[in-house]
Amino acid sequence: MSTSRRPLRVLIGVNGIGMGHSVRQSVIAQYLRDRGHEIRIVTNGPERVSYFRDLGLRAADAWMPALLARGDRVHAIDALRANLSRLPAGLIQHLRLRRSIEAEGVPDVFVTDYEPNVPRLAYHFGKPLVVIDQQSKYRHLDLPRLGHFARTADAQRLRYFTPRADRSFICSFTPLHAEDPALEFIAPVVPDAVRKARVRTEPLATAYFSRYFGHGPEDSVRVLAQTFRQHVPDRTLRVYAQPSEISSLRSFTDDNIEIRAFNREAFLADLARSEAVFSNAGFNLISEAFALGKPVHLVPLPTYDQHWCATAVEQAELGTAAPRIEPGRVLDFLSRTGELRSNVERHRDAHLLIDPRESIATYLESHASNESPTRLAAVR
Repeated sequence: MSTSRRPLRVLIGVNGIGMGHSVRQSVIAQYLRDRGHEIRIVTNGPERVSYFRDLGLRAADAWMPALLARGDRVHAIDALRANLSRLPAGLIQHLRLRRSIEAEGVPDVFVTDYEPNVPRLAYHFGKPLVVIDQQSKYRHLDLPRLGHFARTADAQRLRYFTPRADRSFICSFTPLHAEDPALEFIAPVVPDAVRKARVRTEPLATAYFSRYFGHGPEDSVRVLAQTFRQHVPDRTLRVYAQPSEISSLRSFTDDNIEIRAFNREAFLADLARSEAVFSNAGFNLISEAFALGKPVHLVPLPTYDQHWCATAVEQAELGTAAPRIEPGRVLDFLSRTGELRSNVERHRDAHLLIDPRESIATYLESHASNESPTRLAAVR
């Protein structure tokens, strides 16, 4: 950081659904902290708060409203019904957070990742607001419908969470472009542990499937294990699962099929040595696999985001996608892993090697002057 600029106070808001948001923002937060800035996190849920605190970051819990889609849209009546009983306690929690920020010192700049609390705080204090996420492409780009899924609900949530911002950094593992100068597309933010991992190719496939409402890992793991057992007994399939799901998956183990409780360090090590990766179509897992040069076979969960990621991967020939795990699709993918791996490595070297944290930090540090930052300028 330039000696002409003072250290910043930065408040980062993180969506607490899944781990992808938390991992991405923790990488950014630690990078900023290492540059001498004071970082505070606002997320939702005690598990996410503990995750950030274990990294030595100050973290506070906040309320996150439920905005579930029906059809292609988030309907006001549904949002009211889902949140009415929790609204008073949520508002009280938000006001307590605001008072604690006032007491401890108002941040210089506010950062948000797909959540509503930090934008409201930025607006209240009249400070700059920066969006760093991967979902904002659904708001700013006219992306097509994919089967039964449209970007409408995602765009609605984004407009509700962040009506306006000074700047948006939008992560993407494929090249995207927009004319708006307030938008900047960047390569995915991945941890140093991924960037510096020892990469090799062994006869190993790594798998991880998330639980999303009624969709769980059981059917995917069952068919995948059966396919490896019957058709590729010379390769190891290592399936990672949340501890609560291990008991329902343990019966699928065999000589070449392993079920392990999820541990991020072990999972990344296996990802780095795998010849193939099987998963749902979560943005962060795909980004980390590509950073390691690994092709993916994706089974998207029923959201537009996952279907967009799966479609983008397949169209770029960086992997394959299917509605469900099927033996024929699995074997076709495995037969193409050499070709697909070469595609991923070329794509990574052309588009994903630049570390976006420097661009993010440089922009944030432009607010580190002794003068008061200007109030928010509206962005579409």
